[in-house]
This record gives sequence, structure tokens and C-alpha cells, in this order.
Amino acid sequence: MNLNSKKTISNKIKIYDYHINMKKLLKATIINIGTYILIFILILCKTTDSKSQHIDSKNSSEFSLNFEKKIKSIYTENEMQGDFIFAVVNEKGLVYSYALNNEILKGNITSLDNHSPIYIASHTKSFTGTLIKILEEKGQIDLDKSLTGYLPDLHFHSKIDTDKIKIKNLLNHTHGIFSSSLTWKTAYLGYSGNNSELIEDFNKDYFYDPSGSFRYSNVGPIIAGIIIEKETGNSWKDEMNKHIFKPLKMFNTTTKVSEVDYKSIRHSNTFSKVGGIVETGFYKQDITMHASGGIISTINDLSKWLSANIRKDTRLLTKNSWEALHQSSTTQDKEYFTYKRKGYSLGWDVAEYQGETILTRFGGLAGISFHISFIPENKIGIIAFSTDNRAYLLPHLMANYAYNKFASNDAERTFTIEKDNFQKAFDDENNISHPNESQLMTINRSHDGILGVYRSTIGWPSISIIQKENNYIFNWGELGGKIYKADNGGYISNLGVMTREFNISNDTLMTGSQIYLKEY
Repeated sequence: MNLNSKKTISNKIKIYDYHINMKKLLKATIINIGTYILIFILILCKTTDSKSQHIDSKNSSEFSLNFEKKIKSIYTENEMQGDFIFAVVNEKGLVYSYALNNEILKGNITSLDNHSPIYIASHTKSFTGTLIKILEEKGQIDLDKSLTGYLPDLHFHSKIDTDKIKIKNLLNHTHGIFSSSLTWKTAYLGYSGNNSELIEDFNKDYFYDPSGSFRYSNVGPIIAGIIIEKETGNSWKDEMNKHIFKPLKMFNTTTKVSEVDYKSIRHSNTFSKVGGIVETGFYKQDITMHASGGIISTINDLSKWLSANIRKDTRLLTKNSWEALHQSSTTQDKEYFTYKRKGYSLGWDVAEYQGETILTRFGGLAGISFHISFIPENKIGIIAFSTDNRAYLLPHLMANYAYNKFASNDAERTFTIEKDNFQKAFDDENNISHPNESQLMTINRSHDGILGVYRSTIGWPSISIIQKENNYIFNWGELGGKIYKADNGGYISNLGVMTREFNISNDTLMTGSQIYLKEY
């Protein structure tokens, strides 16, 4: 269900200093790398955690040089595209960051830096869980109150006992209710913007698992967002800004695409070995920014957020509430890459890596892959972001290398093993077939019969097929893409976040299980 579900003028190390204007620093002449390393050491050694104190001058220098060498090697060996940006955070804030793309490799000026807007996708769920906990402290929401008590209109025609579903269940994915229409409309296709539409859809289109088991999806936090609006009188977006972004001085973080220069957002990139660049873009609008995947931020701002979690910042929550927020509230038994997920809190996966408890909540959309994690005991965290669809494991691979270096584990040997897994995943993605130029439908009167507007028989967003320049375009709600002829005689369109096949016969368009009728 989670489909939501993947800038520096030099590739030198950048150290964050709250008393330095970063914009000026990034545009300045390259500063001696030794100075950066020294600052890096001093900041890390201020932490009170004993394991963090073991990062001495020699180890810090070795880490920075090896890290840079490794990421450059991966880029060049795989002919990677897109951006990669990486940051280390401790309880005091951002202490180290590094960025790379092909412009940097070539020594050219690039806009990629710590101020670049990046989409964090499903990590939004961690923010939403924190917001609900803040509102609970303020007496506005009760985590143990039932869905019936907050949204009586969401009744499922009495086929589900919503008294048994608590707000906590919505956040930790044990609620058991799922809806294709709600998920697709909020994440990809768009809707009227009225919560009543989503509730009406949900009452008609749902699947229910009464077991109470952990089943990850976008649905729970989205419903929680609707409850926030009902109880506070403000949208979840406004409440997020009021209770989290502003207190942490995250002034370059937003829940609205319209508040960001679209061209400055780091776009998703889809590539393949045969076709080269398949698609590039950012596939979100204000209406598809939701409480499970709806935040655009920067490395600088996210470091404030991650640091607040590491030190349990009392500007947001009491220490006890932070403890509750970071503890497992349900169990899971899943493995993703190298992380053994044992539990889920109200917004974080509680996992194990190299014998340490690590809290993670990743995100992805098309080619965007977002990593954020921290090890509570060591008071250190990682933020990593990439935009090449083939390299979706790269942020995790490099985060692990950093954690192992800081913990004095056998980082080099572990990296070699984990890199093999990364390489296999990269190669698999690289070999995926995409529609090619020979299949592209160009304007021809014989094809014009497909033009028009098609309406869903069950209330999904309409589909329109139009002409644009020399191509036919398939528009589905907020998404759109060129139309190609499929091998099976039908049609196919790359919509950025997905490739969608469809057929048209006798003015009826079918895509997946959806039926659309042509409007006259």
C-alpha cells in the first residue's frame, strides 16, 4: 500500500555551525579540509555518550576520506544519475554533511546543498505521530478514544465495530482497515479536498482485517489527520506548522508544494540500462500531500527535527511522552535491507542493526529514496537522500557504513557484504523494461478515436486523453504521461509514480479493475 510511497558547489565536507551563514559558506572558496575535520571532531566529542566520544582525530579523518571515496566510486561505477545528500546528526544538531551528483563530480556549480527542498515521503508518519502526541498532552486528543467517538460518520454501514479501533491503532498500523480509493486519491490522483468525500468513499470501499496485527499502510495516519482537523478546527498541515515546524525553527519545511519553488525541489529520476532517462519530475501537488506522506524539508531543517528526537526536546513534549513515542506499541517481524524490525511505535519502526536498537522511518516515491534513523543509546542519527530509482538502497548502505565506523565495528568488511546486496538491487532495477520511443504514439487521425473524457463508474477521478504537441497524453487526476502502444495491443502510460496499462473498446476504458465510460 505504501507506494508512496526515491546541493553544494563542491564535494568537500561541510560542517554545520549555527553561527555561520551557510549560504555564504557554500559559495565561498574551498576551505582547507583539515579545518572541517577538526570542527567535526570537536562537535562530536562534546556529546556525553561514551561511544560517540571514541571518534578521535584519526578515525574522523579516515571516515571522511573513505566515505567520499566510496560514494564517488559507486556513482562512477554504476553511471548513476540524480542527487545524493547525506548528514550526521547528534543531540546538538547537524555535525557533518556531504552531497554528490554528476555536476559536482565534473566540478561544475550545482544548486544541491543543505537548503535544497527534498520530499521525505513516508517519514511524514513520524511527524504525524508526534503531532498527535503533542495534542494528547494538550488535552485535545485521546489516543485511547475510539474511532466511533471521533468520526461517527465513518461507520462502514455497521459491518465493522469501530468502538474497538483506537487512535493509537491508527498510528501503529493495527487498525485493520484499508481502502484503495482513499489511498490512491490522497497520494496520487487527488480529490475535492473535502474530508466528507474520503469518508464516504471509505464507507463503500474497504477491506478489513480484524486480527489486530501490524499491517503497514497510509490509511491510519490519514484518518488521524482528519480527526486532527475535526478536533482542532485546523488542518493537520496547519497544526504541524504550529506545533512542530515553528517551535523547532524549521522555517524551510512545509506541507504545501505551492509554498516551494517547484524547480528547486530535488526531482525523482527513473533510468534504465537500455532506455536511459525514462522519466524525471516531482509528482506531488498540494492536494496529494497527506498525513502519511506530505512534507518537503531540507537537510538543515531535518537535522533540527532528528536532533530533537535524539535529545527528547522539551519544546515539543515532556521526556515521558518522548519515551512513549519512541517505544514499541505493537510488534512486527519483518526485515528490510539489513534492519530487523521488531516493533512499531506511533511513527517509527523499532529495529535492530548490529546488535543496537535503531529507530527508522524511511520513505520513497518513484526514484526518491529517503533515509532517517537514530540509535538512541549512542545519541547519533543519519539523514540520507537519493533520487536515482536504481539506487534506492544507497541511503541505507551509506548510513550503515557511518554507524559501523562510529561504533568501531568492522565497517569495511560489512560494507563489502552490504554493497553486494545494493548492487544486486541496482542491477535488477536497471534491467527493468520501460516503454521505448518506437512504441510512442504520435498524432495520427487513426488514433483520434481515443481522445475524450472518461468517467469512473464508482467515483474515482476522471481520465482524459488529449493531444499535446505531437503526442497523446493520458491524464488521470493529478497525474499525466505520454501514451505508448503496449505489446498486448492495448496502451501504456508512464505517470511518474507508476506505469499504467489500459485498454479502450466501444468507448469503455479499463485500467486494472477500474471501468471508465466515455463522456459525450
